[in-house]
Amino acid sequence: MAHHAYFITGDIEEGIAAALAFAETELELAQHGNPDVMTLRHGLLSVDDARRLQSLGELAPTRGDRKVLIVSAARIFHEAQNALLKFFEEPPSGTVVILVLPAEGMLLPTLRSRLLVLPSRGASHNSVGHGAREFLDVSPAEREKIVSKLLDRAKSDKDDEKQAARLAALQLIEGLIVTTHAAWLKEIAQERKREFRQFLTDLETFLPILHERSAPLKLIFEHVLLVMPASL
Repeated sequence: MAHHAYFITGDIEEGIAAALAFAETELELAQHGNPDVMTLRHGLLSVDDARRLQSLGELAPTRGDRKVLIVSAARIFHEAQNALLKFFEEPPSGTVVILVLPAEGMLLPTLRSRLLVLPSRGASHNSVGHGAREFLDVSPAEREKIVSKLLDRAKSDKDDEKQAARLAALQLIEGLIVTTHAAWLKEIAQERKREFRQFLTDLETFLPILHERSAPLKLIFEHVLLVMPASL
């Protein structure tokens, strides 16, 4: 099962191409002549555009049980982002939305917390997934050390060090989501698929919490270390 909302930043046309490739390879939705793959281009995404997007999202897929909306914007009003919060948190069943933007900084924290970085097949160039892979490839004892250092940094008296630690925690959770989702897609054994799905559910619950200044990092990572599937 794919996550329901992603974003990708950088060159708009390259981002759209990456989103289309993701739709074809991961969602099994052909790019060409497929009414369930919609690409919407905006110079400035307004509140009216946000409402139109929600209306399109509510339409049932034409050919199967899933559709994807790829939405690019050079700029996006804060009011439009606020109008989309509920849609990105709980889109209609079967709808996957991918935002393509020039920069992550354009996103309000409230909307950003509902999105995952679009998984990349070039894992060596994907710092999110790559960092999680390194975390998973070490022993449980080494993982505990990594988490311990992260928690110590988060307690620093220096605000920039504290914020850097919280950002690192957020990126690690995002990376674990991307990596676990990839493992879920490849897994055949139903028992392990259920285990991956439950872990994903836990991680996706933590994601918006990590955007809060008072996020309980210690409790979150204690839970992650405890329930992380051994076969990831």
